[in-house]
Amino acid sequence: MAENTDVLVIGAGTAGNAAARALARAGRRVIVAEPDRVGGTCLWRGCMPKKALYHAAAVVRGSARAEQFGISAGAARIDWPAVLAWKWHAQETYAGDQDGILASLGIERIRASARFVSPDEVVVGDRTVRAEHVVVSTGAVPVTLDVPGSHLAETSDAALRYPTLPASLCIIGGGYIALEFAGIYASFGTKVTVLSRGQELLAPFDRDCVALARTALESLGVMFVTSAAVESLAGAPGDITISYDVGGTRASLKAERVLSAIGRRPAYDGLDLDVAGVALDARGNAILDHSLRTTNPRVYVAGDAAAREQHTPIANIHGRAIAQSILSGQPLAPDVAGTPFTCFTVPELAQTGLTLEAAERDGIDAEVHSATFEYLGAAIISDVRHGLVKIIAEKDTGIVVGAHVAGERASDLIYPLALAVRTRRTLGEVRATAGVHPAFSESVNWAAF
Repeated sequence: MAENTDVLVIGAGTAGNAAARALARAGRRVIVAEPDRVGGTCLWRGCMPKKALYHAAAVVRGSARAEQFGISAGAARIDWPAVLAWKWHAQETYAGDQDGILASLGIERIRASARFVSPDEVVVGDRTVRAEHVVVSTGAVPVTLDVPGSHLAETSDAALRYPTLPASLCIIGGGYIALEFAGIYASFGTKVTVLSRGQELLAPFDRDCVALARTALESLGVMFVTSAAVESLAGAPGDITISYDVGGTRASLKAERVLSAIGRRPAYDGLDLDVAGVALDARGNAILDHSLRTTNPRVYVAGDAAAREQHTPIANIHGRAIAQSILSGQPLAPDVAGTPFTCFTVPELAQTGLTLEAAERDGIDAEVHSATFEYLGAAIISDVRHGLVKIIAEKDTGIVVGAHVAGERASDLIYPLALAVRTRRTLGEVRATAGVHPAFSESVNWAAF
């Protein structure tokens, strides 16, 4: 016999938790199906552990520059097991009692995978649940490298917990994950080579900001090969030969480890979405309307599983918007306008809204206002003057439609600019709001002139 519930949430990552908690607070009966730890990719296999490694890598870079500030710290000695221990401490501290939070809201958690057996029934472990609404928030998984010897390549999951610090690392890919791990491991002294199929790295980001990051990464010893088509991997773990083609010329390199960072796809495996009447597009992604509802009006898809921007803030917005749609009975489009994104490479790159090229494609007559960190007091004090702030604004109205930051604390500096994009503030208003002196926030104010 099937048991009834108001909402079944499949997957307890950021999106699923946001939806489940909002619905439970509103009095709905919610069941969450999650066979793994509550918290999802960001907490256990993404943002938190990776940023903990990023911070440790930044400490290494800082120690190498200590003498210029009059500090004799000596050469950094990297205790890799201790670095991994810090990573675990950081994410466990942030996580707290995830299961306890769900239980405190009256949310039942079933520790099992789920699969549809009809448009409104889902088998979860040994139970069958009939739900008025189902939220699929199963996240995403790495796209598998499809070349001979691909079993020798590892994914970001492994790169977060290598048992020993690799002497050499080949990273296949040119996106977020590739450049974040390139900065992390190069800072720890690993010889890093990045093979990117495309000509451009970090395609969604402003080209000037990306160029600044590439220069900084190259100064750490990272070697980039673009327009590189990987043909095969051979050898054994610890001694891998990567063969690739660049413009018809074949080449190869050796590395201790290979990290495949060629993208992520929605984690639909085992869900039997076709049984639920959920249609997929040609790329295997669920077809969704403006409210993230599938072709089965009972079923929503949120977060990374929705195959849109795969970022934690977006997942949060998705979950809350779906909860509101269910509670109100009126489909609500998630409002992601101005949501900022950051690539935690070296230096940080952050953006909100449109690039100049995207604005022009949208028919916006836009102009660019920018400022570098060269004469910024805070940057001079800390000697991190390789930075840039760019603001994209409508020529006639001055309304800010996009902004891009490369440099120290870019992930923080992007926030006021994201607020400007979201609330359609003008260059004049940004210009009139002075930044703290001497602080990196002054760069935002300077860029508006």
